[in-house]
Amino acid sequence: MKHLWYVPVLILTACAEGGEEDRPESQVTVNASHHMFALRSQLSLGPLPIQAETVVTQNGTINLFDNSSYTLTQGANTSGSDRYALETNGTFSIFVTGNASEPSTVFLGGYGQVADEPDYFFTDRVSTPNSPRVGMFFGTRVVTGQVELEGDWHLLSLHTIFNQSLLSPSNIGRAAHGDIAMSAGAPGTQRTITGTGFQGVSGLTFGGTAQNLLDGMMEGDGSLNMSLSYQLTGQSADSRLIQSAATDNVIFGVDDNDGDGEAGFVTMIRKFDAPGTPVDSVRVPGTFLVGGHTVFVNPSNAGTDAFVGIVTLTPQFAFTLDATGNSGDDFTYTGTWSLNPDGGMSIAIDNTNETWFAAIDLSYNTFAFVDDFEELRQNNTPELNFGFGVRRNDP
Repeated sequence: MKHLWYVPVLILTACAEGGEEDRPESQVTVNASHHMFALRSQLSLGPLPIQAETVVTQNGTINLFDNSSYTLTQGANTSGSDRYALETNGTFSIFVTGNASEPSTVFLGGYGQVADEPDYFFTDRVSTPNSPRVGMFFGTRVVTGQVELEGDWHLLSLHTIFNQSLLSPSNIGRAAHGDIAMSAGAPGTQRTITGTGFQGVSGLTFGGTAQNLLDGMMEGDGSLNMSLSYQLTGQSADSRLIQSAATDNVIFGVDDNDGDGEAGFVTMIRKFDAPGTPVDSVRVPGTFLVGGHTVFVNPSNAGTDAFVGIVTLTPQFAFTLDATGNSGDDFTYTGTWSLNPDGGMSIAIDNTNETWFAAIDLSYNTFAFVDDFEELRQNNTPELNFGFGVRRNDP
């Protein structure tokens, strides 16, 4: 069995871009550590109730060096080194050395190369008998100091749900978006999270707390203690612990598969201060390198996928997602996008009644979207999607 990284706490098996060894070469090198959060799941989740072992989550630090090598640190354990490649346009490749039973492979993604915004993602998109899971990894460079959390944020998330027997799409996957606010406080103190949003067409109330993790010198690296509760109208709150890290503009997180009944991606993007300093619609259009995770929510055929591709937002408000998933087949979504003064976006998908939610960060270089619409399809494969991307560094 070939492993991307092997440490005593967790084995992350490799599966990525196919069977040919294609050792990457960097046009740009980086010498820094990065927070990393990941979720990977089996292509088929099996009949309900979905078993927790179909999904694995991970958080750690990926260390990039200026000789185009990388290692992974989890707790006190650091892996051996392998290679990465970073192109000037932001295309990011993680090379995984194979062995006698598995080929060498490459995980494809993007790394921010515009305006010193070093957010990144990469995707694992090939399932093999030794490595049956696919998924996405994302994060940002480790910072030194304090990150101020106070203010208003967009929230986007996608979860897989475990151990629910009732045959319902919401017992396979749940995607959500909304508006939250974090309270003021002294550095390192616990902040309160409040807000509202939607899970599909159902109303949600958000709650919870977030706290910067600081050392004795009152410095941190962006890591957070975070709990986040989701409460549908008329139901009890579902509280979740989120492994997370923050920059001034974006919060990255994964709801670990830790026995609480679900696992998933969570991200928050700080809002523009409208109406005082609203988003500039002229700066939003462009091309974004994107990756994402999909949950298929037909109770008789539950499953997942991961994809990598490009989102194009034109000045004429046209939207295109061109991407490739596990099967290797290309797929495309087209539609139109509209922009709110606070940086939130609505994406209307052509030839459907689907509307996705998206947001762009204050630098205009990090972009996230969530498809939380449980559609009806002729092929009976309704899906939910979570996507994350960085602006491509075009000339």
